[in-house]
Amino acid sequence: MSDIDREIMRVLPDAATQSTYLSTPDIHRRLMSTVPNMPSSKTIYRHLAKLEEEGLVEMDERGRATVWRKKAGASGMASKGGAMMSFDEALALQTLRRFSSRQIPGLVADSLSPMFDVADTRLQRTNNETERKYSRWASKVAVESGGFALHYPSIDREQFATVSRALFEERQLEIVYRPRNNADNDRAKTVLPFGIVEVGGLVYLVAGMEGKPNPTMYRMDRIARAAARLESFVYPSSFSLDAYVRQQRSFDFMVEKEVQLKLKFVGAAGEHLLEAPMSKDQKSTRKDDALHVQGTVMLSQRLRWWLRSFGPNVEVIGPASLRAELAEEAAALAKIYSN
Repeated sequence: MSDIDREIMRVLPDAATQSTYLSTPDIHRRLMSTVPNMPSSKTIYRHLAKLEEEGLVEMDERGRATVWRKKAGASGMASKGGAMMSFDEALALQTLRRFSSRQIPGLVADSLSPMFDVADTRLQRTNNETERKYSRWASKVAVESGGFALHYPSIDREQFATVSRALFEERQLEIVYRPRNNADNDRAKTVLPFGIVEVGGLVYLVAGMEGKPNPTMYRMDRIARAAARLESFVYPSSFSLDAYVRQQRSFDFMVEKEVQLKLKFVGAAGEHLLEAPMSKDQKSTRKDDALHVQGTVMLSQRLRWWLRSFGPNVEVIGPASLRAELAEEAAALAKIYSN
């Protein structure tokens, strides 16, 4: 398969997940936006016709237009895996589909849809009690978030595909971004995609701009339009997404500084910290019926949200500034509820 064939297969709708087709001119336009030195529309048509002969593409006539889509399982994985897939592999795939609760796995799983379907069929085709145990396994396992369940905004799959493709190919990305304070914005900007991060149910694009030293975070659901440009960029060797997320704590919302946090828990509220510490240098002691915990943490809005979630079952002993801040909040809350 040539490079042009691979690019054509990439932009075609998949019959396994979509009912739509694309015309030859539409396919050519999509390829023009991401593939340099793209041949003519007639050449693309010849490639499509060849792919149809090979059984990889479906063609339909809509009036005068010829439209195309990718056959289900055209990548070969599903067709090759159907007869050979073991029950262990089928179970693993079905478990992956059911319990991938985050958005990014769901957004990138479209290419595996034919394999999921094969796995489902394989688990239903049982011949004895051992095989039937496999098919019942998924109903015996559940995953539930420990936090309050929110309905996060969904992300357009085509927009996500465009952004992730530009990130992969290190191409400039033109986006129309509509933040909360400018929801009607229609002005496009060109950014340099550095990474995609999911945090707390929301997905962010981390991107730089020419002439600006620090990257910016863009919520993916607020990107109204995205288009990859032909121009590439040099991915900065000095940038590390892992450091940006874990060391700089850029997703902790209004990070301020490191502090020595000292807490007093009552009513067993902090017992989980004995198994899942809040910091690497955490220390804990018990006095009477209270659990005292201290450690070095990053002061941020997220930390404050976490502390508030314990209500009266936690007391901030230090730092003094954070104690005073939360005491002021508690007094304001008492005033609200006293009325």
